[in-house]
Amino acid sequence: MNATALRLVLTLTAGSLVGAIFVLSKLLLSSGLNPFIVSFVQTAGAAGLILAVLRARGQRLPLDPAALRFYATAGAIAVAGSALLGNWVLARIPAGIFTVLVTLSPMFTSLFNALVERRWPTPTALAGTVLGLAGVLLVLVPRAQSVEPEQALALTVALGVPVLLAIGNVYRSRRWPAGVSAPMSTAGTMLVQALAVLPLLAGAELQGSAAQVAAVWPLLLAMVLVTLAANVAAAALQRIADSVAYSQLGYVVALTGVVWGAVLFDERLGWSFVPAVALVFAGVILANRRVAAAPAAAAPSVVPGRLAGAAR
Repeated sequence: MNATALRLVLTLTAGSLVGAIFVLSKLLLSSGLNPFIVSFVQTAGAAGLILAVLRARGQRLPLDPAALRFYATAGAIAVAGSALLGNWVLARIPAGIFTVLVTLSPMFTSLFNALVERRWPTPTALAGTVLGLAGVLLVLVPRAQSVEPEQALALTVALGVPVLLAIGNVYRSRRWPAGVSAPMSTAGTMLVQALAVLPLLAGAELQGSAAQVAAVWPLLLAMVLVTLAANVAAAALQRIADSVAYSQLGYVVALTGVVWGAVLFDERLGWSFVPAVALVFAGVILANRRVAAAPAAAAPSVVPGRLAGAAR
């Protein structure tokens, strides 16, 4: 499989899995489970599983200063965008509406990348970003019109999520340390997220939470497994794509959220879904053409975070 095809497969795979995370998060939060419990189980569970796999394979998590700095920074950005901001917003607005805002991440990524590198993305990458945005807006804007007035504050706060996702995209592409593989990156950043949520969990009102956890443990287990798979796929993509191409995940996530809404909540897809898929697919292909490898890919070194519902 050539590099372009591999990037395309990883984009579709990781984006679909992250979209499933959003839906699982919404289901768990709708059950009344504390958002901090959801975030902690998600991140600690995924980190624990992947650390166990690494240990079984005789591999150790790199703990040199560069790797620790990478885990801490990437994890802090992810926990701010998912465990805190993302879950707070998801508890107040429909998951489908939330995905409208997540789709702004590629645009912010292109902007931040241009500011950091002091040059605009290539015309092909920019065209791919615009095509993808047009595709998701075709499906999601009509759904956004159903937002209630009292949800306006949550929508405003939610704008911080795509901004944080974009910052994370650019940071990981430029600062991925040598010797850190995709699974190692996932384990390290997830562990940081779990540790960051722990103090918040300790100070939260948790009365009756044990019974709630017992009632929804299959969903929590699914959340951990999907989060693990999504972050490994996203981290693998991050190593071989630049930040603009990587950010196309947001468009795939949005359409996946719509599909899951139709499957689980009997929401109608509508006539616009087919052309939207075509636009997003074309955009992903354009954005991944002749992509220069990320800095980390030259020296072998998730989004969602992953968004507890992340990300990325």
